[in-house]
Amino acid sequence: MSAKTFKHGLLSRRGLVSFYATSPRLAQACRRAAKHDKRLARLVEIKELPHAAAASHDLGKCNPEIAKVVLSHADDEPNVLGDARARAVVSGAFHLLFTGPATHPDQVVRWMRSTNIRSENRLHLVQVEDMHSQFVAQLLGRVRVAFGETGRKGGIIDARLVDDSLLVRGPMGRMLHVPLESIRALTGRPRSAVRKFTIDPDGSFIEWPDLDVHLGWDQFLQAVEPAEHRKAQQRTAGFNRRYGAAIRAVREQAGILQSRIEGLTERQLRRIEKGESRATTSAIDALARAHGLDPNAYMERLAKALR
Repeated sequence: MSAKTFKHGLLSRRGLVSFYATSPRLAQACRRAAKHDKRLARLVEIKELPHAAAASHDLGKCNPEIAKVVLSHADDEPNVLGDARARAVVSGAFHLLFTGPATHPDQVVRWMRSTNIRSENRLHLVQVEDMHSQFVAQLLGRVRVAFGETGRKGGIIDARLVDDSLLVRGPMGRMLHVPLESIRALTGRPRSAVRKFTIDPDGSFIEWPDLDVHLGWDQFLQAVEPAEHRKAQQRTAGFNRRYGAAIRAVREQAGILQSRIEGLTERQLRRIEKGESRATTSAIDALARAHGLDPNAYMERLAKALR
């Protein structure tokens, strides 16, 4: 990505994300993983923190409107995070700490001690067998969404089952501890089936295929904080109606029928245009293709229709 693009393009807009890898090895692995997802490869720039720290005058100009995510691996030396020149990036950043099958627990403890980064809402640990895999690409994509403008409305990064609670990592890195007993759709279900869940590539929901259950961030939030959920739901419903109306206006202006959007059923599009469901990244991609536009140009049209 060129400096011009960084200054004037996607990464200069509010709600987008900059990734910083703490070693060249990790940066290369994440870049290779990102190639599994063409959209991610276009929208994400993974910088090497050691090189960025050397250009300390650039770090002092970090755009506060761009979320910063630091990528580390417990097998690497964490010294670069303690470098005073890297403080502009590290301070306030969200940290994604990778471990491997051979990573000893003491290495994670040493990393946390040396960096003094222990806050649950600033640090997420994830074990990965292959750093070049599609799993890593999907994880980085969900992180981008969760820290971007759309993610503030409910992007899920990751989830894991610990004892009788589901730990769900969501918008801006926030972690929810959701007791299973508070999730009505999972109450009384076999634990073997509850363990088998997948996360939507866009982070829109968690799915339990064997149970035919789909739950999004708002539903988990409702389980632990009902009052906050109601406020968020009211804001989201209003936005979805306006956004859906804009999608419909742009489509009708282009003379495209609801049934002619490859990748979306007519029913799905009808629900999006009525504001009954959120337009996911994959839906936006499908709509952009139907209009003969790239996603960025299509989003610009929607922005004009929303004014």
